[in-house]
Amino acid sequence: MPGAVRIVVGQVQGTHGLRGEIKIHPLTDFPERFFEMESLSFYRDGKHAGSYRVTGMRDALTRGCFLAALEGVETIEQAELLRGCSVEIAPDERVPLAPGEFWISDLIGLDAYDDRGRKLGVVKDIVDSGASQLVVVRDEGGKDHLIPAAPEFLRDADLDARRVTLRLIEGLWEL
Repeated sequence: MPGAVRIVVGQVQGTHGLRGEIKIHPLTDFPERFFEMESLSFYRDGKHAGSYRVTGMRDALTRGCFLAALEGVETIEQAELLRGCSVEIAPDERVPLAPGEFWISDLIGLDAYDDRGRKLGVVKDIVDSGASQLVVVRDEGGKDHLIPAAPEFLRDADLDARRVTLRLIEGLWEL
């Protein structure tokens, strides 16, 4: 899978209590996955900051987080060292999707075509605009174009053919 090394599924917000529990804000469409994870791998600025076996996981989603107890992290000082780290997984650890569904990150590097078959360029990135995600398509001239990742614009993704089909409305490509 080109470009996808690890997938961020959570962010350590801070500590909870004095016994080393950490607060993890889930950054996944499948937050329930945290209850099935036997260990967590932490990263800071892209560098591995440690992996720990999970000894307890509690749901505190009313506060927007999970509370995790980790083997070897038993004091607030040890937990504090993980503050700000991301929780990341390997791509093959992602939750399986239904047939015809795909991970938006799998689109990076695919050729982009309009719905009339004209090649537009290559998907360079997927960015979050706050309100929605945008597909960044770099044309052959090196210019980046932002296309909403909503179904009305992102019409199809064929990962085997390494191709996405986009529906453009008047003026969208020129932005």
